[in-house]
Amino acid sequence: MRWALVDFGHAFYRPLIRRVIILALLLVWTAVEFYSGSTGWAVFFVALSAYTGWGFFLSGQADGPVAETDAKDQAPPTDAGT
Repeated sequence: MRWALVDFGHAFYRPLIRRVIILALLLVWTAVEFYSGSTGWAVFFVALSAYTGWGFFLSGQADGPVAETDAKDQAPPTDAGT
């Protein structure tokens, strides 16, 4: 099992505009925390913004549509309980 804070491969994050908006909101909130004098929270949100920016744009996730799989390509369910 791979540990991750966010599953960057999830289909919800596939559209570029969603990734840009999420990163922009994180950066805006980082600025809010910094200018309000909460340097601890600002450092936290800088780190979270860097992690999210790396995951969305630099980690090598595909930007194209999710490939559809046919029902015949999927393995039949196994009956492990009996």
